[in-house]
Amino acid sequence: MSRLVLLVLTALACRRADAFRPLQPGDAAPAYASATLAGDSISLASLRGKAVLLNVWATWCVPCKEEMPAFQRLHAAWADSGLRIVGVSVDPPGADGKIRRFVAEHGISFTITKDPSRRVDRIFRTLGVPETFLIDAGGKVQRRWIGQFDPEQGTVIADIRRALGRPAAI
Repeated sequence: MSRLVLLVLTALACRRADAFRPLQPGDAAPAYASATLAGDSISLASLRGKAVLLNVWATWCVPCKEEMPAFQRLHAAWADSGLRIVGVSVDPPGADGKIRRFVAEHGISFTITKDPSRRVDRIFRTLGVPETFLIDAGGKVQRRWIGQFDPEQGTVIADIRRALGRPAAI
């Protein structure tokens, strides 16, 4: 009997440890929603059927600032093809004005949400900012970039095309 209890406890421990491992390509994107600056809520579930590039960022993050123009260009080039870019600000409570100024100064027209409680960090198991996830139209994580990267790089564009269900060749 004690052997059975040990087996069950071991299985439960392994299952629980898996809940804390970093998200990997092929994993289902977690259920997540956050508020836009206008006060509406947007959820990943509501974006099902579209590829989503989810970028976790903050106004105080220098690499985040450096990535934003490329995300804006991607939005301009791919929004009509079904790509949704969602920037999740993890700035602290009361930073709405600062986030709005940042968006205006950088000419951002893609969706920006705010998550001052940093639920996105726990749900997506992020390591810091910036961090970006490419989620395909079926809701599966296709790629994860930890830290600053070039969203316009050829391999990223190929990943976006695949997430949109298109051939990877340009």
